[in-house]
Amino acid sequence: MFPRKGRRNGSRSDSKARKPAKSPDIRQESDAERGAAKHEAGGFSFTYLKALHRQNAVESFRRLIQAPVSTLLNCLMIGVAFALPALMYLLIANLQVLGNGWEGNPRISVYLDADLNRSQIANIRAEIANDPDVDSIAYISPDEGLQEFQQKTDMQGVVNALGFNPLPGVIEVLPIPGLTYEEMDGLAERYQNVSGILESKLDREWVQRLQSIVDLLDQFALLLSLLLGITVILAIGNTVRLGIESRRDEIKVIKLVGGTDGFVMLPFLYAGVWYGLGGALLAYLVSWAVLLGLMSNVLELAGLYGSSFAPKGPGISVLLTLIFSGIVLGVAGAAVSCQRHIRNIDMT
Repeated sequence: MFPRKGRRNGSRSDSKARKPAKSPDIRQESDAERGAAKHEAGGFSFTYLKALHRQNAVESFRRLIQAPVSTLLNCLMIGVAFALPALMYLLIANLQVLGNGWEGNPRISVYLDADLNRSQIANIRAEIANDPDVDSIAYISPDEGLQEFQQKTDMQGVVNALGFNPLPGVIEVLPIPGLTYEEMDGLAERYQNVSGILESKLDREWVQRLQSIVDLLDQFALLLSLLLGITVILAIGNTVRLGIESRRDEIKVIKLVGGTDGFVMLPFLYAGVWYGLGGALLAYLVSWAVLLGLMSNVLELAGLYGSSFAPKGPGISVLLTLIFSGIVLGVAGAAVSCQRHIRNIDMT
């Protein structure tokens, strides 16, 4: 019995010895094949998603141009809503340019000591003119100031009765454009400590009035933009809702065969993108049309005041802002409408 058992054990050991072992090359090859298969699957899914988005974008655009009248009216409504804050921004920008170039610019009046001689006055004028925050200066001598005062007030008899000229020499300082009220106030205080200067006064009333107008317009433009942004979201959402209702049966079929809500929402989201983009481009054209319509009257008014002011039109930054806002608000409006109506479609 023992020899038979030994032969059985020997056959098992021989079969194990004869069994071919896995070579390292075969293992590496199978790993490489699996990696290639995974890479191919990942590339296929990315290609599929890219093709899916392209197809939905083209299809949604095709549906819009098949109804040109309604699409144009919706885009025009959105464009008018975008054009109002854009025109407000242009108004603020042109007011700032007009204020910087107008003769009523904020100035600093520097009153000199009457005991200064010509060389000392020249030194003070040179020091102020070399200030980097100063655009230009104008010196008004005591005699010139007295002559202007007599012309405006008709008080020559009173001045003659005094027997001397009570007015000091004045340097009118025009700061560079773009300085804030605080910076101009600091510039006036800087001259207050210069030897030979009695007083330096900033035309505070003009600066405060101009700053208040600009701040008020900025706040109004921001509030108007928020309100009209909500209006655009509601308008696009209502338009997308009508599109969902018209394709209700198609959406039911897609859901029955396993289509997800995200898959169903995709063409409507692209419709919101197209509506927002179309409205932004129309808003840009409306802004230019309004500006060109007022150009002749503005130039005529500026000519009457002897000014070379030319209105500033909407540039590339305004166009990019409109496009970005249109796309974002379009997607937001479409997403809100889809979330409310697509999920509530009854499948029975």
